[in-house]
Amino acid sequence: MAEAAYGSRKRRIAVIDDDAVFVDLMHDLLGDGEGYDVVSTQHWLYAFEFIKDTRPDLIMLDLMLGREQTGWAVLQLLQEDPVTVDIPVILCSAAAPALRQHPARTSAPAAVEMVAKPFDIDHLLGVIVRLLAAAPDPVA
Repeated sequence: MAEAAYGSRKRRIAVIDDDAVFVDLMHDLLGDGEGYDVVSTQHWLYAFEFIKDTRPDLIMLDLMLGREQTGWAVLQLLQEDPVTVDIPVILCSAAAPALRQHPARTSAPAAVEMVAKPFDIDHLLGVIVRLLAAAPDPVA
């Protein structure tokens, strides 16, 4: 849990997923269990503004939001905006073939990792720790 804090503040993780059960699980696992400050939205249409407003240190983004692969559009907005371009992203989706089909979309200044659902919790936690350790220093 030492990685959850940076200086005097908790590291913030934004979860963008339209599955309420998954969002609750991430709040329990990452917030209650690991000590991160977890913020979330289930509305992909507002995800970009939500991320700009909450200023997370890391983003967990579902690829399939609604019935479409709208996570790609959110990722593109994040990669094109100077305010969000350096925030690492974990694309977390049950649509594993779609994750592998678009490797060019995952090349950006910030790290973009792909984690297929269902995932091993220890693997996910390891990816989070690694991405946060490599991320730029957060703004307090």
